[in-house]
Amino acid sequence: MTNSQSLERALQILDLLDRANEPMGIREIARHIGLSNAIVQRLVNTFLEHGFVEQDRISRRYSIGYRAFSLGNSILKKDRMIVSAQRQLEMVASNHELNGYLGRRHGNQAVYLLCVQSVGPIAIRNSPGELAFLHSTAMGKVLLAALDDAEAEAILREKPLPKMTPATITDPDAIMKQVREAREAGYASVVEETILGVISVGAPVRNASGEVQAAMSVAFAERSSPHLTIDNVAPIVVAAADTVSRDLGWSPG
Repeated sequence: MTNSQSLERALQILDLLDRANEPMGIREIARHIGLSNAIVQRLVNTFLEHGFVEQDRISRRYSIGYRAFSLGNSILKKDRMIVSAQRQLEMVASNHELNGYLGRRHGNQAVYLLCVQSVGPIAIRNSPGELAFLHSTAMGKVLLAALDDAEAEAILREKPLPKMTPATITDPDAIMKQVREAREAGYASVVEETILGVISVGAPVRNASGEVQAAMSVAFAERSSPHLTIDNVAPIVVAAADTVSRDLGWSPG
């Protein structure tokens, strides 16, 4: 299949503006993407005309537009999995002071679909659309466990795995051992592998056919939440993920 070069360039611009902390000018966009100013200007003008990009009237710089947000809100309102997961994660956040996440595998990483802040001490640093590593997150290890061993190991050995904290496991053999254990147990956990002092536990979300569609995970700080442990948090996240799976038509065998 031949990709559309123009479409790829346009999507690169939207992605760049979405990740930018402040509006960007044409030259800046062109420099980041490696295109000419003329090409970027033409594509941005099209986005501007259709509301996917907005231009500041004073600085003349560009940022993501209302139509992009509208598309995101449409997904949140119409996608059954996201609607159900949002409800479950909000209950978990409210009842157990656990930050909650929903994610899906995107190549050799995971992409956040939902991030729900609890009233607990951990501040969420992630937003929907951001990427996470598979090897150092509970969500990621659940998604790896959904693959067969050969595919999971190929992902882990594709390139050196970054060490996020001193506790991050980067040896593919050791991670594969955890992946197999997660597959057997029905959940995965990580201790301080992404953020020091933070523990996370994740469980699979399945579709009507029983295939893993996504992963839900929760996070808590061990020091500030001594009443929370992997053993008592795992049933909470598994029950929440199972509820979403049942809403998608899954029936445990």
